[in-house]
Amino acid sequence: MIESIPMVNSAEVITKIDKGFSRDQKYILDYKYLLRIYPIDEIDKRKVEFETLKKLAEISNLIPKPIEFGKGYMILTYLPGEDGEEALRSLTKQEQYIAGLSAGRELRKLHQLDAPQGYPSWYKVKKEKSDNYLNELKKLDLDQGLCSLLQHYIKDNEPIMKDRPNKFQHDDFHPSNLLIYQKKFSGIIDFQRMDWGDPIHDLQKLGFFSVQVSIPFTNGIVDGYSKEKPTQAFWELYTLYCAMHVVSALVWGKKMGSEQFDLLYNHSLSVIDDHDHFSKLIPSWYEKQQI
Repeated sequence: MIESIPMVNSAEVITKIDKGFSRDQKYILDYKYLLRIYPIDEIDKRKVEFETLKKLAEISNLIPKPIEFGKGYMILTYLPGEDGEEALRSLTKQEQYIAGLSAGRELRKLHQLDAPQGYPSWYKVKKEKSDNYLNELKKLDLDQGLCSLLQHYIKDNEPIMKDRPNKFQHDDFHPSNLLIYQKKFSGIIDFQRMDWGDPIHDLQKLGFFSVQVSIPFTNGIVDGYSKEKPTQAFWELYTLYCAMHVVSALVWGKKMGSEQFDLLYNHSLSVIDDHDHFSKLIPSWYEKQQI
């Protein structure tokens, strides 16, 4: 297929990217462009992604800019850098924190984009998904105390989602999708899971995947996103979404096999421990830092 794409034929250097969990085939063209070959059954969804990237590119210079969309493929600008999961290990704690600050600030910029007019309310959409996951959780062979803890915390606190804004969501915001170049944050990538809803929901994976890589980086994201000290309302929503993410991760992990489940189960226990079984809102890893 790629031979029929003009920009591919004119490229002098084509490099295949094998890393990542996406169904896309990815190629770098002349170190300037990224070609994504996507499954044809996703064409409508990917067209929405492409058009949304056009709008986001007016807000941010640190995302891939859309160049060309075709049946089964899209071409974006290529952002240089190494994914944070790898690159952060070689940075000092101060450099990690500063990179996180920049990433949090950039995410907040993207959250300026409103959902399409007439999009269903966040509370309705998220509550329906959460209820489905909680029903699936009951079917798993898990400690009933753990299941009860999650069930009660979520049901007791889900009303705070009412009247939350419907904004752009990256929906996969964690170090593997954040780039570091020359020891600085250089971009956000992989928008194929994008959605619409409460922007704070985009931070739900911090305690799961970001803390495991770098606590200073994760602190920086929170501080950069919040501008000032995170508010009580911020932590209430953040912790609720963490609990919901634990549930969805356990359900999804069980379907993916024992190895994936064990990994997600251990991450889930860490999140629950960070919040002292959800008796406290602010996770134990968070500390306001000075630079």
